Amino acid sequence: MNNINQNTLEIIINLIIFVIVFSMSLFFIFRLKNVTKGYKIFFVSYVLFWIPLKMLREYTSVVQNNIDSSIVWLPLMVYGLIGVFIRPFVDYLSLSLKNRKIILYGAVVAGIISFIPMTITQNTVTNTIQSIGVGVGASMIGTYELMFKEQYTRNRSFLTVSIMAFPPLLADFIGAPIQSIIKVSAISSANNNSYLFYLSIMWMLAIVVFIGVFVILYTVKEDRNLVGFLGNNNKIEKTKSQMTFFVILCLVGFLIAFIKFSNSGSIATLTIEHLAANQGISNQISSIQGYIASLFSLFQLLGTICLSWFLIKKNNKMLAFTVGIILWIVFELVISFNTNPYVYFGVSALNGFAYGILYNLVLAYVLTLSFDNKKLKNGKYELRKISPMGIYQSILAIGIASSSFFTSYLKQALKTDNNYMVVNLSILAFIVALEIMYFVVYVLDKKTISKNKFVIKDAVSSK
Repeated sequence: MNNINQNTLEIIINLIIFVIVFSMSLFFIFRLKNVTKGYKIFFVSYVLFWIPLKMLREYTSVVQNNIDSSIVWLPLMVYGLIGVFIRPFVDYLSLSLKNRKIILYGAVVAGIISFIPMTITQNTVTNTIQSIGVGVGASMIGTYELMFKEQYTRNRSFLTVSIMAFPPLLADFIGAPIQSIIKVSAISSANNNSYLFYLSIMWMLAIVVFIGVFVILYTVKEDRNLVGFLGNNNKIEKTKSQMTFFVILCLVGFLIAFIKFSNSGSIATLTIEHLAANQGISNQISSIQGYIASLFSLFQLLGTICLSWFLIKKNNKMLAFTVGIILWIVFELVISFNTNPYVYFGVSALNGFAYGILYNLVLAYVLTLSFDNKKLKNGKYELRKISPMGIYQSILAIGIASSSFFTSYLKQALKTDNNYMVVNLSILAFIVALEIMYFVVYVLDKKTISKNKFVIKDAVSSK
């Protein structure tokens, strides 16, 4: 009975957060200027597209833990690895076909097909198959970002990132109440098989939502002449310094993804449980541990808004990045020596805020880049069939996949306070290395890539 009451409260809180975020999204979207018509329906399709991904990604490990806890890492690793191959492939295919919408259609169909087995029976095989579908869907981030920039915002990269940052987070808060309702029913079930069946309802709903996305995408218009549109993007040529610049930039993205998936999500929940158990207050802390993911997402959104509306006014990528790094360092220092679960919960806001700044700043950075056109033997030039975004997203997927191995070790380290501190201090070292690497990128950018000062005031035009 207590569990049901607690989950009912969780539903109410998630609904309140959803209303707040939804209102902020409407306020932001309807105040946009200088954006090509049709972007609103595209925005809606992206929100709906993310709802199944957010719901299912979180519960993949929950389902596997009830099937076979010894291989929880398997579907999670598959989710990350599929993106390593899919992301550059879809980038190449969309540029070759001069059609990005057909790629999104393919991802939706792949998702529907992969989710069907999970609604019939729940085992390791079907869970891994659906994880592949979720991974394929998550790999469409770059495709959606590029299509939005090409069709609606053209050269305004920060405006693109600012708008596209809302759908995944909005989907998170739409899916949270749905998850809570299904979880209440699952917990009240009599046995493990019934529990898994109730959880499988999420995959049934995901199929319905994806069918809706398929229909909405049909109404989205795409000018195929704009696919691969370079505009005034900074060109990356095949020189040692410029290739070094791009490689290090990709490694920066790798570390951001690796650190994020190593200090949030299930690890954050387990950390709170560990700290509460040490203080003998496990029952008291259960009322807040379910909200840590929502807290992270909410402050990730606020970090994105801060980047788009305030930090960019300084017109300096290095300054904005350093602000995010400082927040991450403060977070890691606090949790390394903290023993209070309530303090950990509170400072998790810094974690989300920092990630919102760092992830979106680098993503917008990559959107301003393009590879120099390929020169043919007849003297003409041909558009390259791969973009910096395709390669960057693939490297991000490697970071996500590799973090699954690290988090497996971290879960064991949580059992020993000394090991837990060592792990967090190691992550702190990665964060410091991240700042150094980005400084190198910034210097190389100024010397070899950007002919003009990097203009990031475009998102301010949304006011």
